[in-house]
This record gives sequence, structure tokens and C-alpha cells, in this order.
Amino acid sequence: MTSLAEQLKRLALPQNDPSLLDRSEVASLLFNCKEAATIDRDTFFAIGCTGLEELMGIDPSFEEFQSSLFSSTSKGLERSVQTKAVNQQLNKNISLFLIHLSPYFMLKPAQKCLEWLIHRFHIHLYNQDSLIGCVLPYHETNLFVRVIQLLDIKSPTHKWHWMDPIRKPGVPLARGTVITHCYKDLDFMDFICRLVAKSVKVFSECPSNSAQLRVLLVFYASTIVSALGAAEKITDTMVSLLLPYIQKGLKSSVQDYRAATYMIICQMTVKVTVETSLVHSLMVQISKTLFKVPSLIRDGLACLNLLLQTQKGDKLGKKPFNYLCKTPELVTLLQGLSAGYDVSPLLRYLLPHLVHTIVKSDTESGETENDIYIKHLQVILESIPLEKDLDCLLFPWFSLHFSCKYTFFYKPLQKILMVLSFGRYPKALDSVLEKHLEDCTDEADQNLFHQFISLSLSCGKYEFLEDSDTSLLLSLNHPQPAVRVLALQHLKDVIETSKEGFDQAFIEEAIFGRLKDDNRDVVMSALSSLESFRKQVNPEVIVSSLLNIFQKADLSKDGKWYKVLEQAVKILVKEEILKEKKELLDEAVMQLLPFMIITNANSKSSDWKMAVCLSESDLCSLHPLLKGWPEALEEAVKSTKSAELVGVANEKMILLLSGNLTSGDPSLLLQMVDDLILVAETESDSVRQKVTTHIIGSVLVQCCCNTQMKENYFPVAIRVFRFLDKKIKNLRTCESAEETPLNWSVETVEETLVPKDLLSAYIEKLNSDETAQAEESAMVLFLLKDFINGLKPPLSFSKEESWWNPESLNQDSQDYLHLLLGLFDLLVSGASEGSNALQYRALMNLLFKVHLKDSEVLFKFLSILWTYGYNLSNHLNYEVSAMLQTQALYIGYALLESQTNQKKKQLLSPSSPVMVSLLINLGSPVSEVRRAALNCLHSLRGIKESLFHPVLQHLEQKTEEIISDPTYVAQIMETLFEELETQPKQKSQKKKLLEALENILDCVQNPVFPSYIARNLMKILHEIHGEMVLSHLLPALDRLLEKVFNKPEAMLKDEVILLHLILGKFNEYSATLLCKNQQSLDLFIKSLHAAKKIYEEIPPFQITALGQITKPFFAAVSDGMVQQKLLNVLFDLLLDCKNPLCAQTISSVFKGVSVCAEQIVRELELPEKTKSLATVQQTRRQKMQQQRKPQDAELAPETSHFSWQRVMLILELLQHKKKLRRPQALVPALFNLLSRCLEPMASEEENMEYTKQLILSCLLNICQKLSSDGSKVPADILDKEKFNVELIVQCIRISKMPQTHHHALLLLGAVAGMFPVSNTWNLCFGSSLWFPNIGHLWLAVERSRNGSSFLTPALPHPPTALMLVTALMPCFFFLLLFYIKRESTWPGSTCILTRFYLVQH
Repeated sequence: MTSLAEQLKRLALPQNDPSLLDRSEVASLLFNCKEAATIDRDTFFAIGCTGLEELMGIDPSFEEFQSSLFSSTSKGLERSVQTKAVNQQLNKNISLFLIHLSPYFMLKPAQKCLEWLIHRFHIHLYNQDSLIGCVLPYHETNLFVRVIQLLDIKSPTHKWHWMDPIRKPGVPLARGTVITHCYKDLDFMDFICRLVAKSVKVFSECPSNSAQLRVLLVFYASTIVSALGAAEKITDTMVSLLLPYIQKGLKSSVQDYRAATYMIICQMTVKVTVETSLVHSLMVQISKTLFKVPSLIRDGLACLNLLLQTQKGDKLGKKPFNYLCKTPELVTLLQGLSAGYDVSPLLRYLLPHLVHTIVKSDTESGETENDIYIKHLQVILESIPLEKDLDCLLFPWFSLHFSCKYTFFYKPLQKILMVLSFGRYPKALDSVLEKHLEDCTDEADQNLFHQFISLSLSCGKYEFLEDSDTSLLLSLNHPQPAVRVLALQHLKDVIETSKEGFDQAFIEEAIFGRLKDDNRDVVMSALSSLESFRKQVNPEVIVSSLLNIFQKADLSKDGKWYKVLEQAVKILVKEEILKEKKELLDEAVMQLLPFMIITNANSKSSDWKMAVCLSESDLCSLHPLLKGWPEALEEAVKSTKSAELVGVANEKMILLLSGNLTSGDPSLLLQMVDDLILVAETESDSVRQKVTTHIIGSVLVQCCCNTQMKENYFPVAIRVFRFLDKKIKNLRTCESAEETPLNWSVETVEETLVPKDLLSAYIEKLNSDETAQAEESAMVLFLLKDFINGLKPPLSFSKEESWWNPESLNQDSQDYLHLLLGLFDLLVSGASEGSNALQYRALMNLLFKVHLKDSEVLFKFLSILWTYGYNLSNHLNYEVSAMLQTQALYIGYALLESQTNQKKKQLLSPSSPVMVSLLINLGSPVSEVRRAALNCLHSLRGIKESLFHPVLQHLEQKTEEIISDPTYVAQIMETLFEELETQPKQKSQKKKLLEALENILDCVQNPVFPSYIARNLMKILHEIHGEMVLSHLLPALDRLLEKVFNKPEAMLKDEVILLHLILGKFNEYSATLLCKNQQSLDLFIKSLHAAKKIYEEIPPFQITALGQITKPFFAAVSDGMVQQKLLNVLFDLLLDCKNPLCAQTISSVFKGVSVCAEQIVRELELPEKTKSLATVQQTRRQKMQQQRKPQDAELAPETSHFSWQRVMLILELLQHKKKLRRPQALVPALFNLLSRCLEPMASEEENMEYTKQLILSCLLNICQKLSSDGSKVPADILDKEKFNVELIVQCIRISKMPQTHHHALLLLGAVAGMFPVSNTWNLCFGSSLWFPNIGHLWLAVERSRNGSSFLTPALPHPPTALMLVTALMPCFFFLLLFYIKRESTWPGSTCILTRFYLVQH
């Protein structure tokens, strides 16, 4: 195009646009251009008015446009013939309307309004800028592209030509493109800024509409900020362009507009350095208007901080400072900013002005007007850290004013200077004072300087002491103990005289700090000061500090600490809080208890004095554990020789403490036992702590031997045993080769307590720094012996039960078994090795003698040890390792070998757990366990009378295989019990085998046996199937299912797995039991409904039960009624299930089993329809009754229990069903369903069209199964009378769904081949039929064998001439159509002929 042509095009008016003259295509937002050309103006006007009304409901401000742009007069307005003034007003209205419309552009009503403006006022030609401004914030949407496609911007010189590339592909305008164009074309940047400023002005008139600016302002901020960031260089032109809009933004009260302006200022100042005058101007405007929007004050301060950080901050004047100081909560906001950002640039500007303002103010007004400045400065210095040498710069500002002669200078700055001096910035203060001292020559300045220095001495802790020639603070921390003592004495005088100038926190810190001193004289002085200051300190802190002194002092090394500890005790018992707070008293007693134990009989020793001191203190009367100890100690001293005093005194303490424990408050017993154990387990090399450990151990064991203790007996016993177990194992790790002396053997000494001589010998060796390993081990073994003797079984524990079932025992019985297992484990490991093996064996014999005396009881306990490792629930809270299990099996083997035949016969009886427990171990994953179990079984093989004798014989023959393979025992059991059916055996032998199997199965179903036993037995019997097996397991199945439905939360993991294993016994070998035993069928169906998943890693029982319904299983169910029942349950489950896995499993099950069509028919049977009413009155009466009682089931067209959803699910399953016997039996039922689908009332059901399609598809599948090649079907297989072609045609007539037509016509095509005479009349001439999609008809015709056979009508025989002609004319017409479609290459030929025929008819 030439330049002249371009100029002429620019001069052309919009009304001369060629598109306005072409009525074949019209610009439109909602319609395509050709469709819009067919719509009249009234329709467009109605669309626009509808949109406006909807917008008015959202925003009432649109009402003003109802009388202008959307008035009835606007319909006839043609702007091309209007005057300039009218068009200017019109443009103004349109621009204002588009600004109001922009926030709602993505809503349909807004698009309707735009449609009217485009059609009537041609805004895409006359108001392009306003239109683009309206939609520009939505440039990343497809709707924006639709608007741009309306514009003619093809010319390269057009203002918006840069958007032209998106018009043809119809892709949204990328954000990067907008940003790039923004910084390259400053006119576009100016357009965005003007658009925002104008929109803000419009919406600011109504403050409630400010939220509508959010989309535009987000676009504004993101675009301008990103453009500034992307530009390589920000030019002066760009800055000058943005400045007017920045000023408008700072003056605006619209929150988002101001926030966007802050962001633009920050981005601009980061990229470019501007003149100081501009920085000053921006600072003034920001600080002046800061409080206009309170929610953005923090952001404004952050903007100022960044401005000062990036620009030169010199000579900015005081004006911004004055405005900032008037801002409320300035310092609080600065403090918040300083937590995450560096605010030193802003402080570098503020602080000099603050100091100058405070110091230079005159005497008359300074103190009142400058309070706010002083407060700001003080809080800043106290709460905001001065970084980047700001502290070093601040003090010179102060030093400039040291020569000030005003008397008021000292007072307002006194507190501030104290903060600076001795709080946060001592180094900076030192440097500035040093420099000032060098420059200070005037006497008056020197006096002022000394006044300032004296501030540092105004606090008492800096007061100089005469005796030490240093301050109190330094004296308290002096390296010489004597100086520290003097300081504490001075501090005591200060406390007693209440001298001023001393901070309570300082006194408290000084006293408690010296209580931690290593020098006893210093600690003694600190205690003396504490006694004077005690009432002013938190008593809990006092108690804690005093107890820490006891932990530090070691009387055995320095006996002089006794006086210190004595003084600490005196102060401690004076504390009233010990009487009020039990926890604190407990802590004190537990920490002081080791000091009360007698470790030395010398009455002059510090240990003895300390023990006596504590016994005579009020501590014993305060705590119930120490009740009576002063009297007991006094009696021991009076009645015992000095040589025996240690043993006797400690024995009395053991008896006293244990008696107090058991007779005290039962609710406090467990906590006290825990506290004692904590003290006993404290690691220390001191004699006192080691003796304390054994004394406390003896106390705890004596508690367990006390028969009077009823409550919490077993929780205490378990705690005591764990303490002993830990102690013994620790001793074994450092056990020496030295054996315990014979005179301290647990077998020879009959005392119930640790022998006094042994304890005395142990303490004597410790005091002599000799090793006492043998004595210590002996004492612990004595404690273990006493524990075994003293442990009593609970009254509820019955040793006569055939099985000790951990799952059914109460808590006390479980705890008792836990202790027996722990004792056995501890003693077995000790008896196998070590210098004390004989002692442990003696204790093992004692354990058997006291708790497991009878051989039957012993083998019940061993059975627990043999099998408890397989337990998944751990009711006993004990882990039986494979090592312990193996050791128990070998001990059991040794015991079995020593039993008489009579006793072995008892152990092999069905009531004994021995045989079952040993059988389970043959499946253990550990080969050594299997070997040990086989040894035990071999020791029982000689009892031929036992019903397990054949089993034992068979197992003996396969010893090596069982040891090698943990799964082999299941194969052995399968082989053994299969011989019941296959091998000819003696009757007695068969009977024994059968009884043995029944006995094992009874163990599974008997609730007396633990579930983990039953679970492992089921694994051994995994390969054994049959009716007998399943019938024996039914009671267990019933019990477990009852628990699943009633108490699922109580189901154990072993029980869950057991139930899965039992369900696995429903297979083709046992399926016949379902026909004979109603209980088995009911339980199987019940399991199918068990959908709840109890453990996350284990599938629901429902899935396992469904998986058992395999093709062989279903075929083995000989009774058709049982099969029918199972199918009924499957379909009901599918209807109700919400678990996709369940639905998928049911589908797989149904697909796999072989089903007879008659069974499906019974599931598809519909209830009978209600009788039709003969008269109009009856019909009306029925309608009125239905309106009154719509819930009445008698008047409903179908009974309430019928579900179309169920029918639909069955039909879906039939789509993929291949193994279906006699499928033709389904045809009448399917046509019956189809008939009901076509009833008027059925149309109200959801998915009825889909149901029709499923029925038609099933019928088609049946046709294809009966006649795979499309040939005629004999009448004995499927009678043509059962095939209701009229219903198929009616489907086509009634339905509006092409898919339904498609299925129906495909079915007609198949029927045409099977029944060639019966189809065509109904298709073509049964009624006036209009095919919405004639293509489906052609498909049906082509699917038939040939067109003529499909279209041969079933004429009456013999037909009349008129009937023949009338019938055959349409037939010939359809044949003509068929062949034209087949031969013609012109696609429109068929359509023209069809239309011609339909018009004629």
C-alpha cells in the first residue's frame, strides 16, 4: 500500500467501513458472523436489555445507562448521521459504561450488553480504545481474543496492529508480549496508566465499589512493575511519564491503587538513580499521606526504607521527618519491619533529626513538645538493633551537644544515655567518650562530661567496696574466695538494711549464682544471705537450688561440707511450699534419700551426721514414705553393736519403707515406685549411690512380697522386675570370672531379705575402694530369689484351664504371665553361661517349684513359650524371640524324655495343648525351631494308643524334609489325610486319622484356643479341603462374623487373618455343603456382606468371599436354588456397594461363572402392572389420590422394592457375559423390560434411555450368539412370536437419542436375517415413521443379507391387488434408495429422494 493510500485509510470514517455495507456477515461477540446476520435488531436489543437487567441486580450503578444506551430510542439511533456533539456525548457514555463493565467482563450478562453495543453502536469501529481498555486485564483468556477478532487492525500503521498475530490462531495474548510492548511503546504504557487513573476516578465516587477495581489494579501493578524490571534501562522519559500517575496514586485513598504505586516506586528506584529533589518530593508525599490508608502504613514505611537504601539520602530536609513522627505507632511498625528486613537506611535519616530536635529545643517548650520525640528515640534504641555502624554514628551526634549549657539537657536524655551506655552499645560509647575526652578543654564541658560519667555509678552493683577495692559486681565474681565471701556479707547487709539502689533481680542472681560455687565457705555465705532474702524469692527456685548443693557435695571426700548441707536442710524444711506442693516434696525426699542411708557406723563421720541430721529434721514428718524413720534409727542405734549397725539399720529402713509404701495411699503408689526406681538407676561411682540402689531394690521387692497390697500389685511387680532385669543384664556385661562365694549361694541361705552380713561386706569393700562385683551379683540374685518367692498369682488365674489363652485373660492374669515369661527368659539366659550359671539354675528350679510345680501346668506354660512368638496382638506385652522359643523347646524335650508313658499319654490327649503347639512349630520359618519341635514329637511317638500316633509316625518319616522346608508340613498333612479317601487302610487306622483331623479342627473352632493358634493350624491344614473340614469350621466362622458385625473394633489381627483362611475353605471341594447345610449358606452370604476393612493392609472379608465364587465352585453347587440365591446376593451387593474394588470383583466373578439364562430372567422379573381403569371418572379419581398420597405404594405403577438401577447393573454385566446357557430364554424378559421402559411413567426415571440401549444391545448379543452368520433361527430355539419388532420400532419413534436409534436399527438388521418376513412391515408401514438420522436406517439395511429381503413386507395371504400395489410401492422406493446409495458417488442423491418420498407421503 502506498503512503497516500495509508493516509487516506487513516482519514476514512468508521461509518464508511465496508463491513457495515455487507449484510451477509455481521460482527458479533456471541454468534458467528453468518448466524448474527440472520438475527434482527429487536432480538439483539432484547439480549442487551436482559444482560443490563442482570448486571443491575449485581451492581445498581448500571441503572444510569438504562435511559441512554439501552433505551428504546437507541434502537433507531444511527450515529453516522448524528452531529459531532451527539457523537461526543455518545462516546462519553460508551466509555463510562465500558469502565463500569470491565470488572464483570467474564460474566455472561456483560457479554450480552457488549453484543448490543457492537450491533447498534459499532463500538468495535468507533470506540476501539475504550473497548480494548475494558477487556485488556483479561488478555490471557479466549474471550479477549474473541473481542480482538472483531477489530480491523491489519494495517501495519494501526495503533493496535501488534495484537494482530493472535487474531487468526485465536490464542490468548501472552503476558510476556504485553510486558515487552509496555516498555518498548511508551504510548501503550501511558494508555494503561490513563485507563487506571480514569477508572479509579469513576469508582472513587462510590467507595463501596472500590473492590471492583481489583482486577484492573492487579493488571496495572503486575504489568508496569514487570515492564520496569524487564527494561534494560529506565529513561528520563519513562520516569517523567510515570511521575504524574505516581502522584495520583499517592494521593488516592483507594488501597489497591496506593499499594500498586508503592510497588512501582520501589521498582523504579531500584533500577535508576534519581535526583535528590525527586527523592525529597517522593518522601514528602509518601510521609504526608501515609496515615490516609492505615492498613498500608507498614508498606509505606517499607517503600521509604527502600527509597533511602537505593538513593542518596543527603539534604532531604526535616519535612518528611515531621510527618513521620506524627504517624501513629511509627516505632512499633519499625520494630516489626526490623524483624525481617534491614531498616538502617530509614533509621539513618530519622535518628539525627530526633537527636537534634531533642537537644536543640528551647527551655520553655522543650519538655512538653518533645516528649513524643524522646519516646520515639528511647523505644528505637531499646527495641531495634542498630546495624551497619549506626551506633557508632549515633554517639557522635550526641557528643556534638555535650557542650550544651541548657540545664534541661540532662534530664530528658538521662534514661536514654543509660540505655546506650550500659545496655546495648558499650563499645560505641567507649569510643565516643574517649574522643570527647581528648577534645574537652573547657572546665564547664569537663563538669558536664563528669556528670554524664557519674550516671554509670548510680547503680548499687557498681558501688566500690572498701575491703576489696573493687565494685560489688566484680567482687561477687572475683577469683579469690575470700573476696567473694566479703561481697556476699556486704550483700547480706544491703538486704537487711534495705539499702536503695539495688535491683531485686541482681540480688537474686548474685545469691543463686554463688550457691553454685565450688568453695564451701562461699556457699555457706550465700546460704546466709539467702536466709535473709528468702521471703522475696520464688520458693520453688529456693528448693531447686538447695537440692543442687546436695548433688554437688561429696562428704566422703570432704567431710567439711556437712555444715553447708546441714544449713541447707534447715532452710529447706522452713519452706512452707513443701507442705503445699506434693510434687516438690517428693522431689526433695527422693534426692535426699541417699543421704539418709547408713554407709558408715562411725558416729563422727560426716555421712553418719548427715543421715542423723536428715532423720531428725521435719522432712520425715512431712512425707509418708519416711514416717517412723527417726524412731527406727534411734532403736537400731540403741540395740545394735557398732559392727552390725550398718546392716541392721539398713534392714530396718528396708522394712520401714516397704511397709509405708504398701500401707499408703494406693493412688500414689505407682508414682512413688517410679520415683524410687529413677533414684536407684542414677549412675554414680559413689558408695552412697551404689548402696542406695540395693536398698531401694530390696524395698521394692519387699513390696511385691507383701500379701496385704491388693491394688496395683501387678503394675508394681512389673516395674520392679524390669528394674531387676536391667540391673542383672548390666552386671552380666561387666561380669568377672570370680564366682560367688558358697556361703552366699541362693540355695544355702534361707533368709527372705538380703543377708545383713552380705550387705555389710559389700559396703565395707566399697569404703575400702575394693571391687565388690561378686557381692553385688549375689545381692541382686537374692533380690531375684525373694521376688520369685514373693510373687503371687492373681485369684482370677486358673491353672486348671486346658489352655492359658492370653486373649481372654484379664489384665492381672496377663501381667502374671508376662512376669513368668520374663523370669524364664532371664533365668535361662543366665543358666546357660557365666560364673553364676549354677545360681541361675537353682533359681530356675525355684521358679518351677513355686509357680509351675505340676507337670501339666509346666507344659501349659511351655506351650505358651513355644507358640507366643506367632502372636500378632501381643496381649502379654512380651516378645518371645526365636532363641528363647528354641531354648524352651529343648527344655521341653528334656522334660518329655523324663516323663512316664502314662504322663505322655495325658500330654497327647485332646485336652492338652502340647501336640497342637508342637505341630504349629513345624511351620516355623526358623529351621532350628522346627528341629527342636520334631525332637519333642519324636519323644512322644511311642504312645500307640494316642489318636495322633499315625500322624507322629508319618512326621517321623519326613524329618529331614520338614527341617529343610517350612511349608512342607502342609504337604505332609494333605498327603496323610487324603489317604482317608484314596488308600485302603484298616478301619481302626482310618478312624484314628479321622479323629486326629477332627481334633485339630476342633482346636480351630474352639474359643478356648487362642486365635493365633487357630490361625497357624489353618496354615498347616491349608491343603486339606472337603465338606467335613468346612462343617467343623462353621462354629468358628459364625463366632468371628458375629464379632465383625457387632464389635469390629475388638477384632484382633490374628482373628481377621483366621477368618480369611476359613473363608478360603469355601471351594469346589466343599461347595456341595451349601446345598445340604443351610447354616453354611447363610454364613457364606453373611461374609459377602462384610464390607468393612478392619486393618488397612488386609482386604475386607467381602473381597475374599467373592474370590471364592469361581467357575468350579459355582458349578459344584448342584442346587439351582442355591445358585439363584448367590446370584441374587451378588446383584444386591453390586447395587449397594460403594467400593470400586467390590464392584470390579463382582464383575469378574459374574464373568467367570457359567450361568443359565433362566436364572438371570428371575432377577430381571418385573412386578405386575396395575390394572388399567375403565372410565374417565376412575382415572381422575386415581390422579387425585396420587396427588394427595404420592407415597402410596398401591397406586404406584411399580412396587416399591423394584429398582431400575439394579436392572441396569445386571444388563451391564450381561454385555460382557460369554458363558451364558440358553440365552434365548432372556428374550421375553428383555422385551418385557423394554415395554415397561416405553411407558409414560417410566420416562420420569433417570438414565432410561441408557437402559433402553442396554436392553437393545443384550438382544443384539443374543441374536449374534444364536445366529453368528445371520442365518435363519429354527423355531424350536427361538420362536419369532417372542420377538416383538413393534417395540423396537416404537423405541425409534419415541426416542430422540441417536444412540438409541443406532442400537435399535442394528438389532432390526440382525432380526431381518433371523426372521426375514416379520420385520419390514413394522419398520416401514406400521406407522408414519420419521428417522432423525437416516444414516442409521441405511446401516440397518446394509447389515441385513440384502436390501430386498430386509424390505420384503409380511403381506396377508392371499393379498388383494390393491393391497399388493399399496404395499410394494414404498418397498420399491426404499430399494431404489438403497441401490442409489450403494452405486452413486453423489452424497446428496439419497437425501433428495428421501425428502421427495416423505413430502409425497
